[in-house]
Amino acid sequence: MVIGKRYFSFLIAGAIIIAGVVTGGILGKRNPDAKSEKPSRKAVALNIVTVSNGAVEFPVEMSGSIDALRKIEMYAEVSGVFRDGVRPFREGGFFRRGEPLLVIEDSVFRNSVLAERSSFLNLVTLVLPDIIIDFPEESAKWKRYAESFRIESSLRPLPEPATDRERNYLAARNIYNKFYAIRSMEATLGKYRITAPFDGTVTLSEVNPGALIRTGQKIGEFAASGNFELRVSAAIRDAGFLKVNTPVMLVSDDFSGSVSGTIKRINANISPATQTVSVYIEVADPRLRDGMYLTALKTVAVPDAFAISRTLLHNDHQLFVLENSRFVLKSVRVIAYNNDKAVIIGLPDGTKLPAEKLPGMYDGMDARALLKP
Repeated sequence: MVIGKRYFSFLIAGAIIIAGVVTGGILGKRNPDAKSEKPSRKAVALNIVTVSNGAVEFPVEMSGSIDALRKIEMYAEVSGVFRDGVRPFREGGFFRRGEPLLVIEDSVFRNSVLAERSSFLNLVTLVLPDIIIDFPEESAKWKRYAESFRIESSLRPLPEPATDRERNYLAARNIYNKFYAIRSMEATLGKYRITAPFDGTVTLSEVNPGALIRTGQKIGEFAASGNFELRVSAAIRDAGFLKVNTPVMLVSDDFSGSVSGTIKRINANISPATQTVSVYIEVADPRLRDGMYLTALKTVAVPDAFAISRTLLHNDHQLFVLENSRFVLKSVRVIAYNNDKAVIIGLPDGTKLPAEKLPGMYDGMDARALLKP
């Protein structure tokens, strides 16, 4: 009986051990050791862009203020009391060509001119009998000149001398000296009355009626209406694509729509302060005003070029290309920038580029190594 009980106990212990081994095997299959698990890696999907060169258009934007195309500053060349012309000389006043803008009191100087003309007529009258005697064949023209002489009118040109002897005869009697002295006075008399050289508007008035005007004093400014010139600054890179006599579109926050202008001049010099080139655009529109700020927009085309994202550029003139599954750093020429795009030349058709700049890229890098967990 004792032996049977011991044998039964051994059987139960063996069953328990076998059950433990089986259970451990099952649990081991359900929970494999983490160290034996191999990492799972997945390749990054690289988006590739293929270069296809062609004409690339991009806008050039330039800004500046407009000035009247025909604009004059007026300074007094004589002194006297200021008087208005046909209408008050005030900012905004419109005058047509030939109308007097302003008048400076000239009564004293005018009387001096009249006195000199009278003196000249007296001189001609005194010389005329001698001319009749010494130059009878030329006396008729001098008689007609004396008969038609009017002190209130400007001097008419003197009769042409037929010979040097006649010319010298008149010069010896002070005829020419007196004549040109009066002509000079008449030119000065004309400066007392300033007329409009073209249809336009007074843009600045610095005098009031009754004020004493002094020689050299600034009187005001006068500008032609409707025609303006816009001076803008263009980047050196963009200026090479601008051509004279080509149209541009002008816009402003001060009016709706746009205005058409024409590039008339491009300065050959570069501003040392701003490193820009001055471009002059002619424009005519009734909505414009002297001094208004405008933005010029011009679409230009670059032949045999390609547009890429600016983020692809390295050191502003290099980018990575894909060659034999490796990234290779290539130099390119950047022609222009357009917002987030760069227009480049220098890459042949078919060149493959990454669509975006990946972190950690370097020259000669194996593209296949770009994997992420």
